[in-house]
Amino acid sequence: MDIVAKQWKQQLQYLLEGRDYESLIFTSAEDIPILPFYTAENIKSPYAINTKTQVAVPLFISDKEATLKRIAFWQDQSVSFFLLDIHPKFTQKEVEEWLPANLQYLFTNSFAINTTIYQKAGASMVQQIAFGVAQIKENPHTADVLNVKVAVGGTFLLEIAKLRAFRRLLSEQAPTLPLCLIAEVSSRGLSLLKSSYNENYVQLAYEAAVLGGADYLLPKNPLFFKNNNLNTEKANVATIQNITATRNATLLNGMYAIESLSYEMYKKALVMLDQITKKGGLSAITKNFSLIKDIKQKSQREQALFNEQCASLPPIDLYSRKDWDFYPFSKKKSSEVLELKRLWEPFEKRLKQEDYDRNA
Repeated sequence: MDIVAKQWKQQLQYLLEGRDYESLIFTSAEDIPILPFYTAENIKSPYAINTKTQVAVPLFISDKEATLKRIAFWQDQSVSFFLLDIHPKFTQKEVEEWLPANLQYLFTNSFAINTTIYQKAGASMVQQIAFGVAQIKENPHTADVLNVKVAVGGTFLLEIAKLRAFRRLLSEQAPTLPLCLIAEVSSRGLSLLKSSYNENYVQLAYEAAVLGGADYLLPKNPLFFKNNNLNTEKANVATIQNITATRNATLLNGMYAIESLSYEMYKKALVMLDQITKKGGLSAITKNFSLIKDIKQKSQREQALFNEQCASLPPIDLYSRKDWDFYPFSKKKSSEVLELKRLWEPFEKRLKQEDYDRNA
């Protein structure tokens, strides 16, 4: 331990007034210890990322003229990358013929892997990385670019570490292809609370995606149960552009805490990837339902911890049914299917029931 680290630890132990220094170490849901402070000795294997994140606007293509008009609007807002979902009445080839050639496009059917379902179902960050990389290994990609979609939540430091570890492991396992990470904010941590919680959650997730090194970031409406309109989309895009104007992944290269946490997550994902390979690969653990079982175990653990934190919260006003454009609660799934569920749902349902009982 270097002199500075020793001095910090001695100072902390003095301030603790006899309590154990180890009590300050927090073990995350990923079983990765988060230390009170980090020094150069915590960096085992640095990994530099120099990605500059850009905003990506999703568009559903059902009408040629409307699509071209919308693209022109976003061009005026300095947007040059679009994620396109095509109506079945069109083919990708015919759409490509009339799209403006000076912009960049990615079609939703061209993702090499989409790990968002794992995150939304409650998979740990290590699982998200390992399952995604296992899928690439099992199904070699033939396109020019490895397009990977990832979901980002509100656990700021760990989400940054996840993206950096993901890029590192993917680059090692598929070294011949350029990698493109497209990030979206997950709804798993969003709530129906009438507060600024969702706005803060989305903002943190945006920041994590940018500092974690996502190539492109999709805008997210904090009022996830409402239809988007042009004004909300424009505001969300502007928020991302404001963040990317002053931040990028390069800023965290060499930062002790980030390098340490990213490497720990990378190592754990690599170990899990080896275990998946020994079990016959991702297809094998999917067919025997062990993948679903493992994710559900992590999800239940996360939900239990979240419920404990909610237990001390006072009654809070919720957005009611008249405010919804979409049904915000998960629908019951069979035991053989991943359930995409928000963490706040049990708390919200309890509040709704208590409100119903009071007014019955």
